[in-house]
Amino acid sequence: MKTYLYQLINVMIAVSLLGCEQQAEESIKEKIQMVPNEEYVGDPNPTVKKEMKLTDEEKLEFEKLQKEIQLKNEGE
Repeated sequence: MKTYLYQLINVMIAVSLLGCEQQAEESIKEKIQMVPNEEYVGDPNPTVKKEMKLTDEEKLEFEKLQKEIQLKNEGE
């Protein structure tokens, strides 16, 4: 009987947390309003420079691969 009640409580907690998550997501979506800025004169679709977040070891490996690819392309 105790295990049944314990499982029932766990299920009730999980359901309530899921309900809270859905409610929070809906209220945030309602608050977001996209308003065009008529005074903006810049590029509406600017190019964004993407930088990879790598560790030092990953950076060295990436640079090594880049050099290998460049050498291979130059040889062709």
